[in-house]
Amino acid sequence: MEIGSEFWLEEYKKLNNNYVQKQNEILLMSGRTAIDFAIEILQKKIEKVYMPSYCCDSMLVPFLDKKIEIEFYDVIFENGRIMYNIDLNKECDLFFGMNYFGFSSCNMDNYIDYFHNRGITIIEDGTHSFLSERKYNKKSDIVIASLRKWFPIISGSVLIVNNQNLIDKMKENGKALVENLEYTKIKEEAMYEKEKYIHKKEQIEKNVFLDKFKNANEILKQHYKNYKIDEKSKEILENLDIDDIKAIRRKNAKIIYDFLKKQKEYKYLSEIDYEKDCPLFIPIFMDEEKRSKLRSNLIQNNIYLPIHWPIPKEIQKAEQTKIYKMELSLICDQRYLEKDIEHYLKLL
Repeated sequence: MEIGSEFWLEEYKKLNNNYVQKQNEILLMSGRTAIDFAIEILQKKIEKVYMPSYCCDSMLVPFLDKKIEIEFYDVIFENGRIMYNIDLNKECDLFFGMNYFGFSSCNMDNYIDYFHNRGITIIEDGTHSFLSERKYNKKSDIVIASLRKWFPIISGSVLIVNNQNLIDKMKENGKALVENLEYTKIKEEAMYEKEKYIHKKEQIEKNVFLDKFKNANEILKQHYKNYKIDEKSKEILENLDIDDIKAIRRKNAKIIYDFLKKQKEYKYLSEIDYEKDCPLFIPIFMDEEKRSKLRSNLIQNNIYLPIHWPIPKEIQKAEQTKIYKMELSLICDQRYLEKDIEHYLKLL
């Protein structure tokens, strides 16, 4: 079986709205859409943002497009932990916090609390911790999370407002949102075609849906502002069994950790709480050459493990690029059974 890469679409059971949108939330098209929307509803001018050096380049785009200066703080993997080198006295208009992989040991609560007490506006990316018990810090003015990373949906992110002064502006701006029909159409076709390919329902050339996924991503890069989640994805989201998804991910994470503790080849995050943490992926770390060879060998066996992330061109300091070159994400998501996880671990 092929493991990894994009989700596919399948029939889903009708449940009783396991995910319910709250009054302080709005569902948008993507993570970068949510960041752009967040900046728009802030009641102040943002000239400088203080961001983590370890991030997806798509997160930088809304700031760059608005000519906002970006200054990075170091994110480092060291001694089984992700560490932060943050200047607590940094002058900025916005502090951007981030959670990594769904591990509570990686949360930035102390820093968020400190910048909050300084009166600095805070946006927190809670994508990786969205299904963990500690989803985000309530002192963050705005929380964004890309739901497409977790679930088989065509589009989808959530923006959560903790600052009550911003809720009216969120609702007002939300009225102008429309659906990106071009993106939705191509992405939905790709996901259905992948489902047929995975389950061998039809003879489908893999490049056909891979090209559509690529085209959809290109559309997203160019047209991401002021778009809401598509209706089909919203319906799927409302009918997902979130508790079941969390249980499968935690079970798969435990299988992976039982494997990691018996080997000496790879470094990994040393602390995981199976009661509180629900990982997006399980990151492991090694030198860049070894990672490249490993990924190539796994691809030959239809195992597609992602890296987080390609290095954004804005990241120039050698110290800040190290973690990008070391990390490889082990898949633990709800698509896969215990035997699937064990299969690719044997290859590792």
